[in-house]
Amino acid sequence: MQATRTCLLLLFLFTCRETQSEFVIKNVTLFVHPAKEVERGTNLTLTCNAQVSHTGGHLPQYTYNFYKDFKPKELHTQKTHAVEQMNFSIPDARAFDSGTYQCELVIDQQKENSQTADVKVKGLQVPELIVDKQRVSEGERVSATCRAEEEKGSLLFSFKDGTKEVYRQSSESGHVQTLLQLRYARIARLSCSYVIDRLESNVSNVVTVEVQELDIRPNITFQPSTEVIEGDTVQIFCPVDSKFQNSTFSLWLIKGRDILKPDMKNSHYSKVVQAADTGEYECSTKMNSITKTDAQNLTVKELFSKPVLTITPVGVFEGQPFNVICKSSNFESKRIRQDEVKYSIYRNEHLVTPGAFDGGYRDIAGTHTDGNYTCNAQTKNIIKWSQLQIFKAKTLVSRPVIEVVDKVVLGHPFKIHCRSEKGSFPINYTLIRNHKPLNHYLSLHKDDQAVFSADITTKDEIHAYKCKAWNSQNSPPLMSEALSAPVIVPVKKVSLQVLPRPDQVIEGTDVFLICNAGNGTPPISFNWYRLGSNMPLKSKTVQVNNSAHNLSAVSSEDSGTYYCEAFNNGSAQSQSDKVTFTVRMAHWKIGVIAAVCLLFLALSVVVLIKYRSKRVGVDRSGEAGVWSRRPPDTGDSGDVVDMEEANVEYTEVLHPQADPTRVPLKKGTDTVYSELQTLPQGFGGVC
Repeated sequence: MQATRTCLLLLFLFTCRETQSEFVIKNVTLFVHPAKEVERGTNLTLTCNAQVSHTGGHLPQYTYNFYKDFKPKELHTQKTHAVEQMNFSIPDARAFDSGTYQCELVIDQQKENSQTADVKVKGLQVPELIVDKQRVSEGERVSATCRAEEEKGSLLFSFKDGTKEVYRQSSESGHVQTLLQLRYARIARLSCSYVIDRLESNVSNVVTVEVQELDIRPNITFQPSTEVIEGDTVQIFCPVDSKFQNSTFSLWLIKGRDILKPDMKNSHYSKVVQAADTGEYECSTKMNSITKTDAQNLTVKELFSKPVLTITPVGVFEGQPFNVICKSSNFESKRIRQDEVKYSIYRNEHLVTPGAFDGGYRDIAGTHTDGNYTCNAQTKNIIKWSQLQIFKAKTLVSRPVIEVVDKVVLGHPFKIHCRSEKGSFPINYTLIRNHKPLNHYLSLHKDDQAVFSADITTKDEIHAYKCKAWNSQNSPPLMSEALSAPVIVPVKKVSLQVLPRPDQVIEGTDVFLICNAGNGTPPISFNWYRLGSNMPLKSKTVQVNNSAHNLSAVSSEDSGTYYCEAFNNGSAQSQSDKVTFTVRMAHWKIGVIAAVCLLFLALSVVVLIKYRSKRVGVDRSGEAGVWSRRPPDTGDSGDVVDMEEANVEYTEVLHPQADPTRVPLKKGTDTVYSELQTLPQGFGGVC
């Protein structure tokens, strides 16, 4: 790198120019003196040595930076001119000075870092604990100060009472002061320590503090006694030592989780007790966050026992009488007589025995008597209530309804459901067939349905089933109506009929394929098939036992084998027998063919006669007969035949030994053979 600074000085026509040196930072090294690991209190020196090469001339400013623990902010910065060594001193080193150090040299735009050096300062100052009092009462606070002012940095102080940590606080001033509350009568042993950079100091001196008991425990007392009888008035007192009368404290009377009285300092608690007041009572006082208690049991005997409500008989049906009795069983005979206890009976919180106190109630069960019953017993301002009893009159079973669960298929088992719209559970159901019981079922709740299995062999047998129901021994069973339900007769035998008859199917007519399902119960589904195809020709569902499929204007292509299938809700598919028919030719076609045949036969006879007559003439003359071209009016019809083809008249030339199937014809001077005796293909066969 080369930096140039030029100055021009015009003085007596002279020019002055100054040039700065080029340089390179070769190496930067960090040294720690006297060592990298030293005891606390040692004076440390960090030396940053640099090797810089340059060309001479003016050198720029050197800047040395010292860093600790890789933090981006410089720990120390020093600027100088062309000095290749710089020192950074750490006097009286402490643990806070432990860490990883590094130095850096910066010259203009160049910079170079040294290697890192780990420095460890061993040993921490032992903290000192100071307290302001060494004798206190329970709950009182002491001022405690923990000092380690020779250490630097952030210290985390911890205070302990014995082995239990009671307070923690950070400080950068080298000490912490706090208030510690001491509970329970004992000798407290207080100490402190601190932590810096994960290094823990030794424990400080131990300071003992005598904690004296706070004698503010109350003394609970009962008047007249801790054993009383219901109706007695009991007074409870919670006195404390008189020396605390002018002190600030709280005093409560507690039973279980209930605070009976929140301020018992200058008063007492009084109550006319009942048996439910038996239990442990506690006087509790609190001063300086210290709680003292005293507890004692109170026993309250019953003047009379809690009444018991009973309803008889159990399971009363509507319309039947029932009784409600309210009575106490135990009495304190030294205090009261049994007839001194008055009873009242309530239904839904309304008194049902006004003016009557004997504890009895009688009524006829019905919806108006349903409800929640309870009663109380009362004497000498003491009232006791019985447990709640829920009464609901049972409902007699209604006439049962008999029905099928799903569907009835003749010859298949099915389910019968017997139910009553009304009636208290449990309900007994019996299935009856032809007046004979078949099966029984006990229904315990509304979702517990009485379902029976049954079967029939004829449609009329469905009406032979009935059921009866009862839920009270005092009422007769009720019988249902006879079972009524549609019975599905399954499709079993299927037949196929062809109209007209298979041997009378004529081309061009309509053919009906009638499929019959026998006694099967509609709706019935029918499918028609032609043998050789799995796809039905037609499918339909009808409300009758048979159905037809029409083949309109049949032709020879409709000849074949046919069958049908039928099924209903009570059966699988049943197939008929297969029926085959052939479509015959129409009558008029047969007549036309016959007429053509007769005409052809007549023409053949005429030709044959003519042919034979000509052969006889040839034989007599011994010469070949010739049909020559003659005028049409010669009149000799026996020798000349007119054959028109392009207005040319042909002459037949007969030779004795000519092929009888080939007829030679003369056309001018040419001989042409004609296959006159060859019939059109198939025509002769038809005739």
